Amino acid sequence: MSDAHKLERTVMLEDGVKVHLRPIRPDDEPRLHEAFSRMSERSVYFRFFSPLKRLPEELAHRLARVDYEDRYAVVAITHKPDRAEHIVGVARYDRAPGTTIAEVAVAVVDEFQRRGLGAALLSHVAAVARRHGIQTFTLIVLPENQSMLALLRRLGWVHRARFVGGVYEITFDVVGEDGSAPPA
Repeated sequence: MSDAHKLERTVMLEDGVKVHLRPIRPDDEPRLHEAFSRMSERSVYFRFFSPLKRLPEELAHRLARVDYEDRYAVVAITHKPDRAEHIVGVARYDRAPGTTIAEVAVAVVDEFQRRGLGAALLSHVAAVARRHGIQTFTLIVLPENQSMLALLRRLGWVHRARFVGGVYEITFDVVGEDGSAPPA
């Protein structure tokens, strides 16, 4: 994506810590593994619905490669004293072919949870999705994942939830970073 730099920005979390948001790149694959290794078993289970011990190579490879339109992902980056980039959160969407609907997912490394990063990531991917004609996001949330359910309530976005097969199937209108509703 030649104009990816236009989607980059720095956000301040609720505790004053700054993180940099930028579109994911193929060279982020090792950083995805590193971020995964810093997530608790609970956080991994909430994101992947499976007790994975490590991020499978083929999954990391697929997650790090997007087309920046129908498949998009943003990473939240911090720099440690070694000056290397470290992923502390990621949000992505995958459009259902031929529709204006995309599945969305968010994962945040435990030490950065409950600080506003999930909301910043979700708002960012929503704004990008709108630019590409996506009008609706869907996601599946385990009932135990109260943090994600609370995040969706806090954002105040119009959503519908159905409890099916032991999980919540949630659908909501894509809104911009400023909270505005999608164009009619």
